[in-house]
Amino acid sequence: MDYYVNPAAFSSAFTVPAAVVDQSLKLARGEHVKVLLYLLRHASDELTYEEIASGADVSLYDVKEAMLYWADTGILCPKQAPETPKPAEPKKVVKQLEKPSRTDVARRGAEDGKIRYLLNETQMKLGRNLKSNEAATLVWLYDDAGLDVSVILMIVQYAVAHDKANIRFIESTAVDWIDRGVTTISEADEELRRMAMEEGAWKLVRTVFGLDRRKPSKKEAKLAVQWVCEWQLSREMLAAAYDACVDAKSAFSFPYVAKILENWHQKGYKTPDEIEKQPQKEKSGDYAAYDLDQFDEMIKSKY
Repeated sequence: MDYYVNPAAFSSAFTVPAAVVDQSLKLARGEHVKVLLYLLRHASDELTYEEIASGADVSLYDVKEAMLYWADTGILCPKQAPETPKPAEPKKVVKQLEKPSRTDVARRGAEDGKIRYLLNETQMKLGRNLKSNEAATLVWLYDDAGLDVSVILMIVQYAVAHDKANIRFIESTAVDWIDRGVTTISEADEELRRMAMEEGAWKLVRTVFGLDRRKPSKKEAKLAVQWVCEWQLSREMLAAAYDACVDAKSAFSFPYVAKILENWHQKGYKTPDEIEKQPQKEKSGDYAAYDLDQFDEMIKSKY
């Protein structure tokens, strides 16, 4: 980096929680950060929404949305009323299996600021107004499925960034996470890293092998990650395995390519040139001289 922090700047400083950067910065909008920094700088002052809006140079709406965002992450906590608190009302959860109606969505948005924030943020990330079924699904994920607003927005942001900005992907991903116990921001962040790694690996494999643009099977996805991310095989090595498979069988077979790459990995081959330098007998032993019937049985049993 061409710059460093001027030590003189720390002559006057205030504290920013590490969790702001470590856990919440990726989802936070610029307005959210400006509001929080202003609040932290004036932590001992009794500020009104209007004063915060003026001091941070944001709209009153942005101030209220920022408060909801940072409260949802746990950075801000609502002040308790001085009088004896009343028993908390039970959370209004959609009990039926059906998604909430348009009327239910509007009602819940008016009742719960987090839902209103969820719907507004999703619209901003998608760059358009939500359709009725999309809004209903988001409310259902929060109310009925019990998923945190921040986690839902992480899925939305991932969907937009990876050209999957449709409600079916968002819902299926959210339900899958709930089934597997992925509910916290840190767990969601780790899962998104895994998804991005898997998607990138499969995209490379699919492109090299000339496969249709489709979702991989669990086995294919696992092998793609193993080849590209764990073994760090190059595009050229994948292409060489493809050619070797087609030369031997006159057709492409994913399990055959997997076996070829496994053999090459065990022998420590990193480039096609290293394979070409091997004696012809050893090269043919790697893939071309397999008894195809026997190999078929081995492949079926293993894959």
